[in-house]
Amino acid sequence: MSAERDDVLGATRLAVECAARLLPTPADRRRYQAEFVAELYGMPAWAQLRFATGVLVQLRALRSSLSATGRLPVVLGPPAPAWRTFLCRYLRWHDYRTFRTDDGVRYSACTFCGRFPTDTFSRNSFIG
Repeated sequence: MSAERDDVLGATRLAVECAARLLPTPADRRRYQAEFVAELYGMPAWAQLRFATGVLVQLRALRSSLSATGRLPVVLGPPAPAWRTFLCRYLRWHDYRTFRTDDGVRYSACTFCGRFPTDTFSRNSFIG
């Protein structure tokens, strides 16, 4: 008999399912319940217990992050001019600009439609 089994202990499954039931919205409950149970598969019993304990300990932080601000606010600016939309959508002439993520990584995207360049060497491509 192998030391690592693919079955999930009943106590750990119950613990993570109860933790997921305490989340704010039904969509969050379903998503995290499935993710937590999926993480348990393939772990030995001691790792399942450790994971379930970690889920229960961090549940308060997860709840506050899911419910404090709701979702990310959608910032709507003025609509793009009709000619610009026509160029992006039908002629595929995009205005690629360089942007940075929150952690400082550079990327290129069209300023109007948000499309990323698909070619390997665009005018805003970076080496490295």
